[in-house]
Amino acid sequence: MRKFIRGVPIQRPIGFIILPMIDVIFLLLLFFVVVTSFEASVNVKFEVRSPDSTQAQKPESSKQVIINCEPVDHLSPGTSGAMYRVGGDPPESLSEISDRLAAAKAANPQLTVVIRADRHLPFAPVRAVMQVVADNGIEMMNLSAVRDLER
Repeated sequence: MRKFIRGVPIQRPIGFIILPMIDVIFLLLLFFVVVTSFEASVNVKFEVRSPDSTQAQKPESSKQVIINCEPVDHLSPGTSGAMYRVGGDPPESLSEISDRLAAAKAANPQLTVVIRADRHLPFAPVRAVMQVVADNGIEMMNLSAVRDLER
């Protein structure tokens, strides 16, 4: 029996049930994921040729040299003997350090030298290093006092 409102037949809205459709989509997705094989990486072999002329620049040489001044005997810091290291290298004499500074200055005219001295070291050994730096024509020199935290 049809129902009427003011003489117009009432039509029931067409229903669309989406839950079974979602189940079918998930099943298809699961099927294709299981069946499909994925390759993690593709190795492509190619040959890189060396160019005849290049615009690549030579890497800049070091702009800064650090010279560490340490007392020879750590147990008696008031002694006048000192050992010198360039960076973390083994101890060297002042003449070897002078040769290294000359080579570094030739490679980079804007070279800066940082002298790190132990605060318990007398000033005379530090002044000797400063003289070596000045003799090599290096204009930029920084001086810092290092406090030994183990004492």
